[in-house]
Amino acid sequence: MNEKIINRMTNIVADLMKSFQSDFTKYDKPYIEAADESKFPMLWIVGESHTHLLRLGDYDEHFNTDEAARYAHAQGSNPFTAYLDWLGGDKIFLITKDEVKETTEKAAREVIRDVVTPVVENWKAKNGPLPKNFKMPVRFKNITFGKLKEMFRSEENRDGRTLIQILREFRNYRKTADDHFYEVTYYPTRNEFTFCEYRNRQEGLTGGIVFHGWPETGYQQNYAYQIDPSFGWSKHT
Repeated sequence: MNEKIINRMTNIVADLMKSFQSDFTKYDKPYIEAADESKFPMLWIVGESHTHLLRLGDYDEHFNTDEAARYAHAQGSNPFTAYLDWLGGDKIFLITKDEVKETTEKAAREVIRDVVTPVVENWKAKNGPLPKNFKMPVRFKNITFGKLKEMFRSEENRDGRTLIQILREFRNYRKTADDHFYEVTYYPTRNEFTFCEYRNRQEGLTGGIVFHGWPETGYQQNYAYQIDPSFGWSKHT
């Protein structure tokens, strides 16, 4: 039950929170009540109208079972540190199986490091290096590279979003799996594209890339609505 811990957290909520104490009772308290020793330590962020429990003890399972977690770590992030970047006046508490005590942002980052690092190193020892290629692949259907280059050249120095700008945006999306890519298909009769995200053979984000004309030829809606009409190409989802 971790009754001692719950009582201390209840007192902190009463002292610090002015509203939405249900954040603690609905989310944090049930997790603490059910937690065994493997779930500690934890970090707990408390503000005047919110709490957030950083469940460090879940990271081992998260990292080992979710490929996206390994890609995130390889790109310099984890599920925890972002919360410390936006603390404002919030308080941070370190929760062990025996006590709850206020801590500093610097100390909290060290706690996160001490939890994350051995998990990552254990995984690498068993499975090898983490991924290094983070550029999102873009695969094309129904169009040759020569035709694409021709379209790119025709749009040089245009006043509006060009096709190559749109495609570069796909390349900059965060890759979260080895088998993760965008497929872009061209429909020459309509002079437009569709796109679909695939991650481990599962479909994700889908939509179209629609041409809306250039200033010298006039705006073209092409059956796709824009809140703020603009020339060139645009993604629509």
